[in-house]
Amino acid sequence: MQKNRLSKKKYRIVSPMILSMILLVTFVGYWLHSQYYNEKKNLQIELSQLYHKSINDGEFILFYQNVIKPALNCKDTVNIDSLKIGNKKTSAEFKKAYIKNLKEYVDSNKTYQTLFNVIEKKSIIPDSLRKERQYEILRLGYPYQIYPGQILYLQRKNPKDTSNQFFRKLFLKNLNSKFTGIKTGQEKSINRNDIYLLEKTNNDTMRRGRLGIIAYSSRYNNEANILYFENYFFYLISKILAQIIFGIVLIGLSVFALVFAYRSYLTQAKLNMLRSDFVSNITHELKIPVATAKAAMEAILNYGITDDKEKTKSYLQMVAVEMNRLDNLTSRVLEHSKLESNKHLLKKEETNLNEFIARIVKSVELFYADTITIEYNKSNQQITIPIDQVYIEGVVRNLIENSKKYGGDNVSIVIKLWQEGSHVYVSVIDNGPGIPKEYLNKVFDRFFRVPTNNKHNVKGFGLGLSFATLVMKQHNGSISANNLPEKGCEIKLKFQL
Repeated sequence: MQKNRLSKKKYRIVSPMILSMILLVTFVGYWLHSQYYNEKKNLQIELSQLYHKSINDGEFILFYQNVIKPALNCKDTVNIDSLKIGNKKTSAEFKKAYIKNLKEYVDSNKTYQTLFNVIEKKSIIPDSLRKERQYEILRLGYPYQIYPGQILYLQRKNPKDTSNQFFRKLFLKNLNSKFTGIKTGQEKSINRNDIYLLEKTNNDTMRRGRLGIIAYSSRYNNEANILYFENYFFYLISKILAQIIFGIVLIGLSVFALVFAYRSYLTQAKLNMLRSDFVSNITHELKIPVATAKAAMEAILNYGITDDKEKTKSYLQMVAVEMNRLDNLTSRVLEHSKLESNKHLLKKEETNLNEFIARIVKSVELFYADTITIEYNKSNQQITIPIDQVYIEGVVRNLIENSKKYGGDNVSIVIKLWQEGSHVYVSVIDNGPGIPKEYLNKVFDRFFRVPTNNKHNVKGFGLGLSFATLVMKQHNGSISANNLPEKGCEIKLKFQL
């Protein structure tokens, strides 16, 4: 019944925890998805801008190759009329004046020489030089009827025009330089005049999880393409890596907090159960001497046996024995509390453990002569260490009594004393049923007793081994429990020399 109540309490505690974690993970997932989508839209804008910059770069390169370079390389001996710059109506005077003006301008602007060298090496135009194209060099030919648009227009009229391929290669160079790993995928043709369809297609590519931009095949026709991209996932992940780490840390801290809270709850629930068991056990232990003393006093008072001195004396002795038992019980609880809070200072003195353990064994054998058999295997060498004899004797006696209580009928106990290096060991071994494996590490907890289905056939209230643990800590030692392979249990005390 108590376990069922505990299970229901666990369910009421765990359910909100799990629900809150689901909500938190959902919120973090939605937030990260929004960040990913925003970065994807930003990437789409950047790719579109890069595409248009590449088109502008390409147009400038074509103007350089078809106008600026021939004009700069023109010698005085060249027939100006045969120089193919401008259009058919551009006069030789205009061409000559343009060439003179252009050379003077380039000589006075050394940055253009760097830009022209970059173009000659067939490299992409860096951002630091790209803005130079906005200066007078493009508008320098306007007074002489030499326009950049004319060059592209004339190339488009050529059946063997390769400007589209040139622009695409230039864009791919810029793409590989700025966005490593991102590649172009398939293309889809669309009518550039249908602005609504263009915008709708652009948005649909995002909603469908694809990334694409509008790529115009020419400024002078109605054709356009939707250019899709691939392998951009890891690039976007790198852009929101800080948010991902923050989300993981947030979830991790939340999980840690919930697990810590849940473990604290389990610890508290366990303490409550131990406290309940302790109250039940100590009530049972206290009830017996109280009831016995009460019955003896009522017999003396109500049944007229005061005249019988022998009976009166026997009843009073019974009351004294039970009161002494009550005193021992309360003293053990108080001593445990003092030792746990380090308020009790042990009185250590150099003790010969060989003789000390032998005296305890002899005393216990006299007390339990008919119920237990004790074998003492002492060390071959004299072992002397500082201990509090009262407390260590109490620990050893408690271990022997536990073996007797839980070992069953005709229990056999072996006590060993030996030294290994800088450590001294005392072990108490019995041939009883041992301790269930799941309780081996719990038997040293305060108030813990191996469950017996609420039966009180074994007396005690879970302080013996807990008290022994505290005593051994005060001696800078330790206590451990192990089941033997064949049968029985071994409790081992370890002292530091």
